Amino acid sequence: MKSGVAMVQVSGPKIRSLREEQNLTQLYLATAVGVTTETISRWERQEAPTLKEENGLKLAEALAVPITEIVAVSEAQAQKQEPEKEDPVVSPVRSVKKVLFFIAANILLLGVLLFLIIMFRGSESLHLSARRIMPSHTLTGHPFPVVVKVDFESGKTSSLLLKEQLPVGCIVLHTVPEATVVDGGFLKWIDKDGPGKRSFSYIAKCDASARNDDFSSFVGTLLVRQSSRQEVEVDGRSRIHLLEYHWADADKNHIVDDEELLAVYDDFGRIDGLNVDIEEVETIWMGSGYRWNPETSVFKIIP
Repeated sequence: MKSGVAMVQVSGPKIRSLREEQNLTQLYLATAVGVTTETISRWERQEAPTLKEENGLKLAEALAVPITEIVAVSEAQAQKQEPEKEDPVVSPVRSVKKVLFFIAANILLLGVLLFLIIMFRGSESLHLSARRIMPSHTLTGHPFPVVVKVDFESGKTSSLLLKEQLPVGCIVLHTVPEATVVDGGFLKWIDKDGPGKRSFSYIAKCDASARNDDFSSFVGTLLVRQSSRQEVEVDGRSRIHLLEYHWADADKNHIVDDEELLAVYDDFGRIDGLNVDIEEVETIWMGSGYRWNPETSVFKIIP
């Protein structure tokens, strides 16, 4: 009895070739399709060449090609595509007609494709933006928060890849949502919730080796793929001073005033699970000032 689920047979070598040409990982394809990396590997090794048509369409979209590009052609289909032998008497005339028909058909097809490309590019602009929010300074070895706010519009669901590279001497302590990859001062998020506004946050700290003319630089990129690839750099703050002031003390006057406290709440305090030390900021805010004690590595609050 037929299941009623449409199936397609794909070419493993073609999938692998397209993925490697575009420098894509099996993890990216697995995330975009909604399967495991082992499944992608089995498809490429031709161990499971038949898959649901729905997954085939998602796979083709992730590779930015029509599904016909990855569908396998059977031997029987290949034989059907071979031209029939021509009658030696009429073959020259028929050959000329076929050539003319082929040329005319291709010119028409090219015109249609150009029209569709122009229409597609005009209607599928993603309007990507990614902005980093973080303090202007921090203490050596003292944790501080960073938020990257992402916004993009599109007519259909898209997967995105956000990368953040911290300077030498800085490491990531915690991420929200949990990053796909965290390696010291490098992290990646892969997300496939589709277009819209969202935030990616982390807690970091920098040691004394991060000093470079008193500045440290952060670099990030946002990549979105649909039928085409679009990538933008993360803008906003990208440098941080290593100074003996609390990161919430924006004007560096040894006081956390009302506006600075509210700014902490607005930028970092409403992110569930980020674990910003709001209690420490409030304690400093309630006093008349503070000083950093390097011997005890704590803030001394002035009543």
